[in-house]
Amino acid sequence: MVKNRVTNHCDKKCVNKIKKRISKVFLVFLAIIMRTLFFYTLLLVLCINSYAQNKTIDSLLTNLNTQKEDTNKVKTLRKLCSRYGDIGEYEKAVTFASKGITLAQKLNFKKGLSLCYDEIGIIYENQSNYPKALEYFIKALKIKEELGNKKGMSSCFANIGMIYIDQSKYPKALEYYTKSLKLDEELGNKKGISTCLDNIGMIYHNQSNYPKALEYYKKSLKIDEELGDKKGISGCFTNIGIIYYDQKNYIKALEYYTKSLKIYEQLGDKKGISDCFNNIGMIYYDQSNYPKSLEYYTKSLKKDEELGDKKGVAVVLLNLSQLNNELKKYSFAKKQTEQVISISKEIGEIENMRLAYEELAKAEEGLGNFKAAYLNHKKFKELTDSIFNKENSEQLSDIKTNYEVEKKEAELKAKAESQELINNEQKKRQQFIIYAVAGILLVVIIFSALLYKRFRLTNKQKQIIELKEKETQQQNEIIKVQKLLVEEKQKEIIESISYAKRLQEAILPPQDFVNAHLKNNFIYYQPKDIVAGDFYWSEKVGDLFFIAVADSTGHGVPGAMVSVVCSNALNRTIKEFNLIETGKILDKTRDLVIETFEKSVSEIKDGMDISLLCIDSKNKNIYWSGANNSLWYINENELKEIKADKQPIGKIDCPKQFTTHQIEYKKETTFYLFTDGLADQFGGPNGKKFKYKPFKELLISINQKTMQEQANIIEQAIDNWKNDLEQVDDICVIGIKI
Repeated sequence: MVKNRVTNHCDKKCVNKIKKRISKVFLVFLAIIMRTLFFYTLLLVLCINSYAQNKTIDSLLTNLNTQKEDTNKVKTLRKLCSRYGDIGEYEKAVTFASKGITLAQKLNFKKGLSLCYDEIGIIYENQSNYPKALEYFIKALKIKEELGNKKGMSSCFANIGMIYIDQSKYPKALEYYTKSLKLDEELGNKKGISTCLDNIGMIYHNQSNYPKALEYYKKSLKIDEELGDKKGISGCFTNIGIIYYDQKNYIKALEYYTKSLKIYEQLGDKKGISDCFNNIGMIYYDQSNYPKSLEYYTKSLKKDEELGDKKGVAVVLLNLSQLNNELKKYSFAKKQTEQVISISKEIGEIENMRLAYEELAKAEEGLGNFKAAYLNHKKFKELTDSIFNKENSEQLSDIKTNYEVEKKEAELKAKAESQELINNEQKKRQQFIIYAVAGILLVVIIFSALLYKRFRLTNKQKQIIELKEKETQQQNEIIKVQKLLVEEKQKEIIESISYAKRLQEAILPPQDFVNAHLKNNFIYYQPKDIVAGDFYWSEKVGDLFFIAVADSTGHGVPGAMVSVVCSNALNRTIKEFNLIETGKILDKTRDLVIETFEKSVSEIKDGMDISLLCIDSKNKNIYWSGANNSLWYINENELKEIKADKQPIGKIDCPKQFTTHQIEYKKETTFYLFTDGLADQFGGPNGKKFKYKPFKELLISINQKTMQEQANIIEQAIDNWKNDLEQVDDICVIGIKI
C-alpha cells in the first residue's frame, strides 16, 4: 500500500492544495457576506425603531396643536417629555414637561402635575444632577401622598432610593426601597416589585454581598420575563453580568452583557448601550486586551457625551485613565483624571473623584513628578477616610485598607523628599564652599594675630597638654571597660537570637520531607537577619501535598515571632480543623491569627502575605489561593500569573473570603511561590529595585534547566544585583516542576 508511484502521490498532493485554497476563499467570501447581512439587519432594526419613535413624537405634536387647554393637553405634554427623554434629547424633554407643569397648576390638575415632576426628576437623574432630581421627586411624592396614590408613592420612593444609591448613601437607599416594596406588594404591582428587588440587589452588590445580590436580581428577572418587560430584562442582565465580573468569571459576565446590549439596541436606549460598552471594555481591560478595551470605552464615551450624562462621562474617562496608566501614556491619563475630578466636583460625586486622585497620582509618578504624585495620593487618602467616617462605612467592602494607602503614601512621600534632596544638594554644596573659604580666612587672620604671643604661651600650653594626656588616659580606661560590657551584651544578644534561629528552623519543613513528595523542586531561602519574617511550610494530608511561602509582618526578631504564630495557625487548620480547600485554609488561618493577637491589651494588626499551593498527584488536580502574593507558573516557555486576593492574613476592615483557584494539571509545568523580598532588593548600576518584570524574564530564561541549577542562577543573579548594598528584606523563592 505504501508503494505508490511518485507521480500519483504528487498529483494528489497538488489537488488537495487546490481544494484547500478554494475552500479558504469560499469561507472568507461567506464570512464577508454574513457580516454584511448582519450589519444591514442591525441597521434596519435601529432605523425601524428610530422611525417608530419619531412617528410617535410626530403624532403627539399633531395632537398637541389641536388640543384645548385642558387635562388631556397636560398628559400629551408629559408623554412628549417621556419620548424625548427616551431618545436622549433632554433639553426638549424638560421644555415640554415645564409647559405641562404650568398648565397643570393653572387647572389645579394635581395628578398631571405630579407626573410632570416625575419626568423632570428622571431627566435630571439621567444627567447626574442629583440635587435637582431629588427636588422634583420629593415634589411629586408630596402630591401623591395628598391624593392617596399608593402606586405613585411607590414609584417616587423607588426613584429617591436610586438617587441615594448614586450618592453611595446605602442605608437611606434601602429605607426608601423597603417603603416602595411594601406598597407594591399591597397593590400587587409586579413591575414595581421587580424594580424594588433589582435596586435592593444593587445595594447588596455595592456591599460585595454577591450571593444576596444575585438572589434579588434573579427574582427581579423572573418577574420582568413574566411581564415581557424588555427594558427591565436588559437591566437585570447587566446587573447579573456585573456580579460575575466582580467574581472574575469573565465568560459569564460577557454572556450577560451581550444579552443586555442586544435588547438595548432593539429599544434604541442610548444610555443602556453606553453602559454595556463600558462594561465590556472593563472585561477586556482585566484580560489585558487593551486595544479591544479602548475600542469599547471610546464607544461608551461617545454615547454619554451625546446624552449629556456627566456621571457616565466621568466613569468612562476614569477607566480610560486607568488604561493609559497601564500603557504608560501618563500625559493622556493625567488629562483624563483632571476632567473626572472637575465633573465629580460639579455633580457632587465623591467615589469617582476619590479614584481619580489615585489614578492622577500614578500618572504624576510615571511622569517623574513625585511631589505632585504625593499630594494627589494624599487627597485620595483624605477622601477615602471621609467615606470611612460616614455612617454607612461598615457596608462598603470595596475600599482599600488603611495599610495599603499609608504604604503607598509613604513611598510617594519618600520619592518626593528624595527629589527635593537632589534639587537642594547643589545649593548646600555652594553654601559649604562659601562657609569653608570664610572660615579659612578667619583662621588665617586669628593665627596671624596670635603668632607673636606663641612663645610666651609655650610653657603654659605644655602643662595643659600634659593634663589633657592624663585625662585622655583615664577616659581610654573607661572606654575599654564600657567596650567590654557592650561586647558582652552583644554576645548575649547574638547567642539569644542564634538560639531563636534554631527554634524558627524547627518550624520549617526539612528538605528531605519536601523531596520525598516533590522530586523536582528547589528552595531558595535567604533571611535578612539571623532570624526572619519569611518562612515556608508544607504538610501531607492523604493524597494531598500542601506547600506555601509566607511573608510575615516585619523581619528580624519581631518578624520571626509573627512567623511562629502564623505557622502554628496553618498547622491547626490542617490537623485540628481538617480543612483541605486552600481558600478555606486561609480563611481559618486568618481567624486563628486574629484570635491569638486579640489576647493582647493593645491592638495588633500583624499577620502575613502568603501563596498556598495544593498538589493532588493521584487525581491530577492543582489548587491555589493567595493573600497579596500572586502565583506564577510556566508551561511551554509561557509564564502565566494568577493574581492573589488583595488582603493579608490578619486583622483588617471588611475582610472577604479567599478564592480557591483550580489549575489544569500539566506535566513539565513549573510553579513558583515567592515573597516580595527579591523584587524589592535595591542594586544594579543605579541603585534601583530589582522589580517583578526582570524577575519574570529571569524565570522564563532558566525554565528549561534543572531545579538546582535554577536555584543557583537566582542566587547568583540577586548577589550580582545587590553587589555591596545591604539586603533590605527576607527573600524566599520555591520552584516546583510536575
